[in-house]
Amino acid sequence: MYSLFILGTAGSGKSTLAYSFSEWLKDQEQSCINVNLDPAAITLPYEPDIDIRDYIDYERIMAERGLGPNAALIASLREFCEELDDFKKEIENYNVDYCIIDTPGQLELFAFRKEGEFLANNLVSYPKGILFLIDPVFCSSPKNLIASLFLSTSVYIVFNFPTILTLSKSDSLNEKELNKIINWFEEKDRLLLDIDSSLKGLSSAFSFEIASAILEIINSLEFIPISSFELTGFTELHAAITRMLGEGEIEIR
Repeated sequence: MYSLFILGTAGSGKSTLAYSFSEWLKDQEQSCINVNLDPAAITLPYEPDIDIRDYIDYERIMAERGLGPNAALIASLREFCEELDDFKKEIENYNVDYCIIDTPGQLELFAFRKEGEFLANNLVSYPKGILFLIDPVFCSSPKNLIASLFLSTSVYIVFNFPTILTLSKSDSLNEKELNKIINWFEEKDRLLLDIDSSLKGLSSAFSFEIASAILEIINSLEFIPISSFELTGFTELHAAITRMLGEGEIEIR
């Protein structure tokens, strides 16, 4: 079994990808299960095979402890960590090719707290990796792309899992806009030049240095544009996952 944690900022399309990619895998005669790790999810585009909401009552925790939404999510994940064995056994009872794990919408509450790291390290014992979703609409400018890559780099460092960068919702851009972002990845010097020319003064120098460091770190990660609605890029994504988890990470082309 390959286990894939889907991470990204709120609205980047994590749950939609979890649904669409699992359906695509089934069409390719690959068996898979969907695991929901968001106790605060109200609706999902798929029916989870295994659901954290069957173990943790987010609304109860919020009401009983007088917590706000974010604090309640943290408390829910903390409580869930104490009941992880049964959840893990439920996953292991499935004999499938892929386990697709949909993480909470608030990236920072999962990726940058000890509860999220504990869950990622202990939830499954199978080869595991991360699909980090980058929102193309937000990343239409060089500085915003670097900001997103800064987040993906932080997640990569925290979890230390094989990671693929996926440009989600690529269908939301026209061909010119999409090619611009793709070219920034394929020709990273161009991205650095565009940062240098679009910013001024200290902001330019600081952004340039940060961008250079980030690009050095992610240079070994694959970057794949996808569309969960048009199902484009899924063949390339599947091949990259097989290389990443079946044979270890490879350097980007």
